[in-house]
Amino acid sequence: MSLVSEGYVLAPMTKSRHLDEVVRIEQMSYSNPWSRDSFVFELEASNVSRPRVALTRNRESIVAGYCISWVVVDHLQIQNVAVHPEHRGRGLAIFLIKDALSDVQKRGAKAASLEVRKSNTSARRLYAGLGFREAGERKGYYSRPSEDAVVLQKELTREPRET
Repeated sequence: MSLVSEGYVLAPMTKSRHLDEVVRIEQMSYSNPWSRDSFVFELEASNVSRPRVALTRNRESIVAGYCISWVVVDHLQIQNVAVHPEHRGRGLAIFLIKDALSDVQKRGAKAASLEVRKSNTSARRLYAGLGFREAGERKGYYSRPSEDAVVLQKELTREPRET
């Protein structure tokens, strides 16, 4: 377990404890959701994947959100972030993204990037608030419905080590 936010704790995602809830949140959140097999690949086969969940801090320990990111050499690629509709508006997406950024900064990563639907203005505002800047577009990147992606990037500085 790591970072704690009011009412939530972050932990590594596991197939046995979290996968079913993550897939449900994915299906509620996206018009073209990742398949269960895509999440299984991230959990079992990918050597660059860093799947994390935000869990409620109660007896049930329910998955409230998740973030899948890849760490490749000195770069963080945020692949997928979603928060259960009942837990939105509480800063969980920011909490999850800051966790991913903090982890790679400690390891000396130099940049982070992600793609977001051009029409997703709320997500674009969230990412801008975290210091991401538009770096380009990917035409026809998304399907169902077809839409361009905006590529966002953030330069990272190494966090000072705690003494």
